[in-house]
Amino acid sequence: MNPPAESLTEIPLGIAWNWQYDTDFVLLLDQACHKSGLRSYLVGHHNLRAVTDDVEHDRLRFRWFLDRASDEDKQFLHLNQLLHARGTQFLNAHHHYLRASDKAEIHRELLAAGLPLPLTLILPPHDREPGVDPKLIDAFAKPFVVKPARGGGGKGVVTGATHVDQVHRARSQQKGQRFLVQQHIEPQLLDGRRAWFRVYYVCDQVIPCWWDDRTHRYTEFTAADAGRVNVAELARLVRVIARVTQLDFFSSEVALDRTGRYVVIDYVNTPCDMRLQSKHANGVPDALVQQIVAALTGHVQKQIAQ
Repeated sequence: MNPPAESLTEIPLGIAWNWQYDTDFVLLLDQACHKSGLRSYLVGHHNLRAVTDDVEHDRLRFRWFLDRASDEDKQFLHLNQLLHARGTQFLNAHHHYLRASDKAEIHRELLAAGLPLPLTLILPPHDREPGVDPKLIDAFAKPFVVKPARGGGGKGVVTGATHVDQVHRARSQQKGQRFLVQQHIEPQLLDGRRAWFRVYYVCDQVIPCWWDDRTHRYTEFTAADAGRVNVAELARLVRVIARVTQLDFFSSEVALDRTGRYVVIDYVNTPCDMRLQSKHANGVPDALVQQIVAALTGHVQKQIAQ
């Protein structure tokens, strides 16, 4: 007799994470799934190998997956690729993430889509072209920002730059990267507050909030803000970004400049930092995190029900 076939377990939503500060968000999402009757499954370093083996041998299947690990930890990338090959739907498919995370590439696409972006020079990698024409930098509006095309968290970014030597120095520290030299945008003051915003896009829902580019502190919108901030324009901008990038969950930084124009400063942040403000001074307000959790859970429920 042949041995009985091993049973297949199908999970509606899998969630992978590897950052210790992601734990609160992941647990909130897991709890919200269970409260709504949506079965979820957490994947971390503790069970990655076992889960990968189960998926590889068709003992485990995920219908949807939120991967908050493989962007930084290649140990999770094999699982991501296996799931993709088996037809799992992703909240932020990896190939869309890779494309959107290249600021040089996505800058061109967003500009072509008509988004208001800072004046930008895109420089080739130092390895390919070590020198930069000083005339280009001398003619550029000052101060300016120098940033690598890939990466996040401010790593390698130079703010308040004024001289070509600062561009040379930044490029020489990451020689394989393209770099952006970008116009500095000084926001308006609205009732004494810098008009700088972080806008979340979560499965077709838009959740804006204040974000101070100097202190990195978040503040929720209030009813009074509706008369001061063009929320419809913020929503329009991030929906264009979502259409171009085909991402489901990201945030963008938008500033209201001195001319009254809403300008997209940092196009795509993903995975979003979801640390709770109740535990971290520069974390996301807890109520916004709960909104994001509800949007993610509701989206997966709706898709599975179809």
